[in-house]
Amino acid sequence: MIKEGDTVLLLGRRRLVVRVLSGFSGVGKGSADLSKLIGMHYGEKVRFWGEEFRVYKASFRDLLENFERGPQVITRKDAAMIANLCEAGSGDLVLEAGTGSGWLTAELARSVMPEGRVVSYDMNDRSIEIAKKNIKLAGLDEYVEIRRGDIREDADIGSGFSAVSLDMPDPWNALPAVEKALVSGGHLCIYVPTYNQVEESVMAMKDGFFDIEAVETMLRSLHVTKGATRPEFTGLMHTGFIIHGRKV
Repeated sequence: MIKEGDTVLLLGRRRLVVRVLSGFSGVGKGSADLSKLIGMHYGEKVRFWGEEFRVYKASFRDLLENFERGPQVITRKDAAMIANLCEAGSGDLVLEAGTGSGWLTAELARSVMPEGRVVSYDMNDRSIEIAKKNIKLAGLDEYVEIRRGDIREDADIGSGFSAVSLDMPDPWNALPAVEKALVSGGHLCIYVPTYNQVEESVMAMKDGFFDIEAVETMLRSLHVTKGATRPEFTGLMHTGFIIHGRKV
């Protein structure tokens, strides 16, 4: 049964993701009384603006596709890999630098909920505003704390973090702060777009980290037709490199 505060997918001629609130709410370029959804069951039909929609629970993919974009996002193929390498689980405390639009933040929050928390730093006010809006849309705001600041300079980050993710131009300069924040054996993931940054980061990690690896993920869909199924000619190829290591 749909409750107030749930996020749902309205699927008809259009595809809309909305958060169910009492009274009229903004939807796309218009508004609607979404309170009529409260008490309905998923799979039922409803009419808005003279159109018929079937109502489904919004998937995490639905939510991401409806996130507002600010800075370049960490796509889900990379965000899922980072969350996996961080081995974040319920109850873990994760530190992130470079919130951006909140795509990776949301992925990490889903990994640590309901007992854990993500502390995310960013220095851009507009990015923070967008990320907070997106995290709230995903219903993950109680598991995320977004701070305005630079982890390279903030002496009050705290400690006891099981994992740290860095999405910044010079991650090697953040390593002193990262080593103070991480527990022994904790995971560090760095996301950078160029080979030069990979080399600089890995060289800087040599003394304080072990099991260091650098990887890249690529995603290519299949074009499926009877008797002629093949890979698509294009795909989501180079987006960034992921460097992973564990604190000594």
